[in-house]
Amino acid sequence: MTDYDVIIIGSGAGGLTAAVALARAGKRVLVLEQHDRPGGWTHSFTLNGYRFSPGVHYIGDLQEGGGLRRIYDGLDVSQDLAFIELNPDGYDHIVVGEKQVDFPKGRENLIERLKGHFPHEAQGIDGYFADMDAMIRGLRNIGRMDKPLEAAKGAGNILKWMRATGADLINAHINDPVLRGVLAGQSGDHGLPPSKVSAFMHAGITDHYLNGGYYPMGGAFTIPRAFVRGLKRSGGQIRLKSRVKRIMMEGRKVLGVELESGEEIRAGVVISNADPEVTFGKLIGREHLSAKLKRKLDGVTYSTSCLSLFFATDMDLRGAGTRLRQYVVLRSRGRGQDLRGRFDRRADARGDAAWDVPDRDDVERPVEDARDGGDGGTSYLRVVRVRGL
Repeated sequence: MTDYDVIIIGSGAGGLTAAVALARAGKRVLVLEQHDRPGGWTHSFTLNGYRFSPGVHYIGDLQEGGGLRRIYDGLDVSQDLAFIELNPDGYDHIVVGEKQVDFPKGRENLIERLKGHFPHEAQGIDGYFADMDAMIRGLRNIGRMDKPLEAAKGAGNILKWMRATGADLINAHINDPVLRGVLAGQSGDHGLPPSKVSAFMHAGITDHYLNGGYYPMGGAFTIPRAFVRGLKRSGGQIRLKSRVKRIMMEGRKVLGVELESGEEIRAGVVISNADPEVTFGKLIGREHLSAKLKRKLDGVTYSTSCLSLFFATDMDLRGAGTRLRQYVVLRSRGRGQDLRGRFDRRADARGDAAWDVPDRDDVERPVEDARDGGDGGTSYLRVVRVRGL
């Protein structure tokens, strides 16, 4: 007899999403998290009275009818979530050399803004967005067996760009090397240079933010907090400080997991939110893997590590006119040249980017005012609840 129907290793965004969905479907679910708090890269931590969120910068697709909003609603976690909209006239500031282009909310607004900066590329800009729209539409329709003609059209778009990179998509329409850099400026959101990322991933990131960017009110930790509340409402459980030592196997059948404490927990299904090497190489063990799976595992390329510095200051940043920046430096070849683009999401003196670090009053006062129904003292700041926008 099993203790649970499903055990989920790790409480990152993927693990908690699976947990809530399965618990709502009536499964007995247990989430095991090695950290002292849930959330993975969506967690927040506090030092000396300051709260920092290492993984969540901004989130898109939360407009009425947006895909992520529908997910939050469908999982019944939206009641515990509220978001602040970033500056709709420029949620992203992309800088390439001396050229700065602010990305506004709205597809047509962005197209108009790009054409204003690069009028000689107007036709290419239209073609780029038309192909990007067709790709996204194709992905959404490919599984719709109720509309086979639309699914067939989707397959054509997928086949066209199946082996293409983000750079291929951009370069197919754009000749200006600076505009190429600008359109690649959101590469930091997926973590690969345009020459290596899938064209579909590149298009998906751009599409995700077309209707603006949002930041979770109170910090990133409110997202896993909402999911944990939803999990418990549906009868699921989560245990923190519970590192899994191994996934127990009998032949090719999963029996459950063993914790580092020696405790064994039985389940017919185990879902791992860990990376492939941890899941297959450590928790399952290579001795249990087929030769084909071993080759696939050996072929996985991992990204480089990243050092993040978190700091707080009592300096009046607004008064000093300080602008805090995040740089993503990409090299993309255009017209035989090696273009070094400086991609800069920049928080201006109003703090319209999620990773602006103003003094404590600048953070707490607007959020508290907004929660009480005020505008936080800033004209552009808008509180958006996922339900009842």
